[in-house]
Amino acid sequence: MLKVRFRVRKTIVMIALIYLLFAGPIMLARYLLELSRPDALVGDQPNYLAHQYPLREQQPMSPRLARLLKKEMHAVESVPRIFLARLPGGLPELDNAREKKRLFTSAMLPIILRANELIVADRGVLLSLRKKIQSGTALRNSEKKWLQSKARQYRVRRHNNFTLADMDLLIFRCDVIPPSLALAQAAMESGWGTSRFAQNGNALFGEWVWGDADGLTPLERDEGKTHKIKSFDYLLDSVLSYMTNLNRHPSYRDLRLRRAELRQHSLPVTGAALAPALVSYSERGAKYVSDILSIINFNGLDGLDSAQLAVHLEG
Repeated sequence: MLKVRFRVRKTIVMIALIYLLFAGPIMLARYLLELSRPDALVGDQPNYLAHQYPLREQQPMSPRLARLLKKEMHAVESVPRIFLARLPGGLPELDNAREKKRLFTSAMLPIILRANELIVADRGVLLSLRKKIQSGTALRNSEKKWLQSKARQYRVRRHNNFTLADMDLLIFRCDVIPPSLALAQAAMESGWGTSRFAQNGNALFGEWVWGDADGLTPLERDEGKTHKIKSFDYLLDSVLSYMTNLNRHPSYRDLRLRRAELRQHSLPVTGAALAPALVSYSERGAKYVSDILSIINFNGLDGLDSAQLAVHLEG
């Protein structure tokens, strides 16, 4: 009888160990994955779970992706929360200019809105921490570390203790870029998503890098130059890098001043209002600005400056 009980107990222990070693982690992973889907839409974490790779023509396209790419984004009230990892591979072969532009806009608008959403989240935290500093409340160590990371990102000289002036400068730099401006510049720099840099490296804005940084070598690079075009794993990374560049580089201080002035007077921050401050973005200067404004106006991109992402991820 004792031997039977011992064998039963031994069997129960073995089953429990097997569950803990194998079934338990699987169940826990599934549970955490389900939790992570809504969590990925909140705070300062990019929603990589919602990234979809645009499939090649010979493969069946997922219903979610097909719905996104068929939409005329100028006519939607709530932009689908679907973020492509790369641009559709068939863009360069499209002969219909209108269809090419529509496809590019449908792919890029959700990503640009998501990048702005992350910036707005950071800006909200900065405003909250500024109130704490103003009231004399000590910041937690985690809050100080987060501030230091934002100071590095926006190239604000860090102090041991952040002052109100430091916070004001961070808030001044941490702000959205109008979708119409981002779309127009991406269209200009990437040929509406058809360039080699955009297709092979998610390089939408022609950012230069040197040394060992990831990038694609221009085929017609001038002799003696060593730069590459910065490449990215995801389109979202490319957009975030572009927005960070506009928000911190000394050449675009006038853009940030103009944006702050619009906010001060409770006026909408639009691409048409900020574009004239991009004279330094290209060697073409005022002509570049004129072309950006033409893209915005001719394609009706200004109507997208008030676009918003859907509250929930599409099923």
